[in-house]
Amino acid sequence: MNANPEQFQPFDGQPLRVCFVMLHYAQSTIGVDPLEYLADVPIHAALPEAVAALGHEVHLVHQYPRDFSFTAKRVHYHFVAERSAVRLASRFAGRIRGRDPALYEPAARSIQRVRSIDADVLHVHGTTLNLNLNLLVRSVARNGSPVLLHYHGGYPARSAFGRKLQRANFEQTARYGFTTASHAQPFIDGGLLNHPERVFELMETSSTFRWRDRSDARRETGMLGDPVCLSVGRLHEIKDPLTMLRGFDCIQSIRPSAELYLYYLTDECLATMREFLVSRPELRAHVHFCGRAAFAEMEAIYNSADFVLQASTREFSGNAVLEAMACGVIPVVTDIPSFRAMTADGQFGILFPIGDAEALARQVLAIDASSIAERSEAIRAHFERALSFRALANQLIPVYREMIAERPAVTTTSPVAR
Repeated sequence: MNANPEQFQPFDGQPLRVCFVMLHYAQSTIGVDPLEYLADVPIHAALPEAVAALGHEVHLVHQYPRDFSFTAKRVHYHFVAERSAVRLASRFAGRIRGRDPALYEPAARSIQRVRSIDADVLHVHGTTLNLNLNLLVRSVARNGSPVLLHYHGGYPARSAFGRKLQRANFEQTARYGFTTASHAQPFIDGGLLNHPERVFELMETSSTFRWRDRSDARRETGMLGDPVCLSVGRLHEIKDPLTMLRGFDCIQSIRPSAELYLYYLTDECLATMREFLVSRPELRAHVHFCGRAAFAEMEAIYNSADFVLQASTREFSGNAVLEAMACGVIPVVTDIPSFRAMTADGQFGILFPIGDAEALARQVLAIDASSIAERSEAIRAHFERALSFRALANQLIPVYREMIAERPAVTTTSPVAR
């Protein structure tokens, strides 16, 4: 941006004080130790660690069912519980509204902790946590830290009040990180995001998984096949698992040693998929419905596969594909914005049209088995270079510096001088 330097605070290039903020928690975290939670949700540990590794002071403030603070890998963690009366009221409101109670839990203590850190920049997870985001941006609107909103899915609010909050939140925010620019478009079209120049493309998350020797991983998981195909994610119509299964049917008819392993959290389309297999008894033995696996088991599962198949009609990001690419698995995915971004427009994977099972199969069958290892190495290198948490941190630091430089001057002191 072409800013007048006299209107903004100077920035001398010293290390930044960055505060990551999460003003929401899932009901499933009640009773869960924060260390266990962080192990299962890497965005809240791995991204701050990557920023800290670049020499910056990093904090995470996370609204949570209980208080807990500690420091690890140069990151200062602050898990903050709201007052018991507030939490009780939010549970009551959640039952009435039929929604997550934490959406109605004002994050007063968490925001107070954020303000006490006096960060140079706030990196806030979530663009649709309307109430608590509004409380935060109102709190720091004058003489406070500039805010970056990091998109983690969702759409414009349906209620007039919710839309008013979203509009105010975007208005008082310095930057918006969306998986792709197209993910920001509904908010722009709805008149809620009136500064499209503040949008920049930022992956929703990444993965801490690492490549392992395929033979070792397969001995651990028992997954066999030539090729080994993998599906990870909900068996929901948005994921279009039936197209994925039909595509595998075409693959297996040509490559009779091919095997498909499905790991899933929900099974809305399971009955339809089983019905499809009834008419193809020769295929049934090659399709393995494995259900849910523990997060700790997934790295070995990914490293057992040659291809990950994903037929989603839309995605906010695509965690399973990112995890697979971290392990060098070749993504075979629909030609939608998030997957185009991950694969660099298909340079590091296969893109096929939504609903086109034949195109899925045709492109997989066109890959010679002898080239899979080389493709895997290229995908791993691309992941580390462009999609890893380290890559996200390197992308974010210049954005943070821009935000600080553009901040209206309120004192003569540098924002990083302590």
